[in-house]
Amino acid sequence: MTRLSNPFGDKPQCTREKILRATYETLTESGYGDTSISRIADRAGISKSVVYHHFDDKESLLLEVLDTVLDRLIEETFGQPEWGPRKELEHFLTHFIPEQRLDNDPAARSRARLGKTYVYLRVQAISMPLYREKFVRSEAKVKDRLTETIRAGIEQGEFRPTDPEQASEYIMTFVAGVIFREMTTESVSSKLLQREAQEILTDLLYQ
Repeated sequence: MTRLSNPFGDKPQCTREKILRATYETLTESGYGDTSISRIADRAGISKSVVYHHFDDKESLLLEVLDTVLDRLIEETFGQPEWGPRKELEHFLTHFIPEQRLDNDPAARSRARLGKTYVYLRVQAISMPLYREKFVRSEAKVKDRLTETIRAGIEQGEFRPTDPEQASEYIMTFVAGVIFREMTTESVSSKLLQREAQEILTDLLYQ
């Protein structure tokens, strides 16, 4: 899978895409509180009035960015569509566990920026219903896909019999925790997290 450092592409095709790309870059570099229409306009090389022509306010702009980020996270964590249940689940569990922090690793930078955006905007869901609704819908999609994957693995004899929905909840909680810890601390042990992921797979699913 080809991963872009920005989910809005390297070459925006129109002004709206340019604004969304600039918003994503501003958010990942400056954080939610310091992301303003002025900064976004400056980053995009346009006037504030042009931004307001396309979006009512900062929140409507960030909500559209969130839609794209959540879709990209689903695409990234589930990997290739032709993968079988076991490989897909392994990828989902381990994709955001940091393997390296090299500045010259585009895939690592891409994951870090997606993770930052996820954390910045998920925190807003505590007090903003519109953000919460988007996360609820996105997680429902993820849970359905995970449940389907686990059920297929059981039917194909790759996984032992278990409750697919319960396993999905457990796995989603682990992955969300990995992203939050990676983005908010410097104490994450990749080795320990990889071991924990394998233990989850062994305890819950593997024959």
